[in-house]
Amino acid sequence: MPAARCFQLLGFFTVLFIGAFLAPPLAGLAALLDAVVLVAAAVDWRRARARRLAASRRWPPLLVQGAEVEVRVEIGELAGRREIAPGGGGSGPGSGSGSRLGSRRRTVVLLREGLHPALAPAPLRQRLEVRAGQPSVWRYRLLPRRRGEHALAPLTIRVLGPWGLAWAQRDLLPGERVRVYPQVRWEGRVGQLLAAAQRQRLGQVALRLQGVGSEPYALRAYLPGDPLGKVQWKATARHGRLVSREDTWERSARLVVLLDCARTMASMDGGRSKLDYALAAALALTRVAAARGDQVSLIAFSDRIERTVRVRSGARAARQAYAALFDLEARLTEPAYDLAVEATGQIEARRATVVLLTSVVDLAAAELLREALLRLAGRHRPLLVNLEDPELRRLAAAEPRSPEEAFAQVASLEIGLANRRLAKHLRRGGIRVVGSPADRLALETLEAYLALYRGRGAPALAATL
Repeated sequence: MPAARCFQLLGFFTVLFIGAFLAPPLAGLAALLDAVVLVAAAVDWRRARARRLAASRRWPPLLVQGAEVEVRVEIGELAGRREIAPGGGGSGPGSGSGSRLGSRRRTVVLLREGLHPALAPAPLRQRLEVRAGQPSVWRYRLLPRRRGEHALAPLTIRVLGPWGLAWAQRDLLPGERVRVYPQVRWEGRVGQLLAAAQRQRLGQVALRLQGVGSEPYALRAYLPGDPLGKVQWKATARHGRLVSREDTWERSARLVVLLDCARTMASMDGGRSKLDYALAAALALTRVAAARGDQVSLIAFSDRIERTVRVRSGARAARQAYAALFDLEARLTEPAYDLAVEATGQIEARRATVVLLTSVVDLAAAELLREALLRLAGRHRPLLVNLEDPELRRLAAAEPRSPEEAFAQVASLEIGLANRRLAKHLRRGGIRVVGSPADRLALETLEAYLALYRGRGAPALAATL
């Protein structure tokens, strides 16, 4: 590939063709000079192609959506045989002159990183000077924008010939695939809760058990003063005398997280989708529950069951959940809440806490959600976390300036009213409902989950902070 200097020389010699109108011999001279430049460019291209270059790319240990990272690319020129000192140490004059020659020689290169749009909006380019024995380093920063596994194009390099007349292009590093995970590090209150859960899992924090336990432990004879709610009536009828139940603190509870991956979760809130926020909150909840010793199951659904992950308590619980759900994407379909409820019954036959992360912006979907949760409450303990839609909030608060905006505002207000009615009906059925904006979703989810266990004998994580 010709370089800028080659075009400049060809343009300069072409001026001689203009003078050929006055002096015809100049045309032959100009053609000869152009031919010399082209031959020199071909020789320069072969010399550039013969340069032995090597590269290495160093990624950070973890790529996280929305977290800026630095990538390091190192380019070095492999020394030729004449530049390597005999015996490795080299005290003779030949070795010294060879090293000085290698240190003076420099190679101008252009690097191009063909990054996936999920990592950068456009390819990155950099011009470097590489000296023999002195590798050059290119550092660039990335802000991953989308989760999932993404393909990278090969690292392409253009090497400028020693005379600066031609570039030789080739791929220096092959293409590869990188993974971008949901949010891992948290600040503020969420970070404190996760840190407390980690310390508790490692045994660095003593468990603080408060209140009366709710898990059946044993049966004993009824004593005066025992509440009637503790009387085990079946055992009483069998033995012919009053028998009371002793309870202990609830351990190894069961948690099912239902994650909506349907149409409404595909809308954007800032630079991230609703599903991004909901998935990050679900994984943070998994980390806290697993640290408590709970058995966690995650079900991602749209109009079908997308993923089902069972996570046991332990050190690898969070890693397993992140690896299974990091590339989850929303589908432009309606959510099948009834199907999610059926899947919950199949995966957990015993009573469990069920946390549903969704966003209700459709009146018909709100009615289907109400029926599904009331049916779920017959066996399990549901918790609805409703992610508020930022566009609906904006439309409801804005002053309409046209009939279309007025209709949009009325529709948004009606949806908000339907959400309040839904929450009221569900609370009457004993279902806890939490509404939250995207930036507080993880915190509201964790606090609502921990509030279900406070006063029932579970460790109060908030008290350990």
